[in-house]
Amino acid sequence: MGDARKVNISRLKANYSGKFPDDPFNRLLLSEPDELTSEEFLAKAQTWLALFQWRERK
Repeated sequence: MGDARKVNISRLKANYSGKFPDDPFNRLLLSEPDELTSEEFLAKAQTWLALFQWRERK
């Protein structure tokens, strides 16, 4: 896994927390490391999208 590509989400974290500082999802996003492997990012993105969809249905 030494060749795994990295995805830097530091700008995503900064932009989201700047626009939505009181959003509960902000706390979750900020707890993530700034760099994820592409596989980690895709797995987490699926979960994040599911959380957004669940929240929208409430």
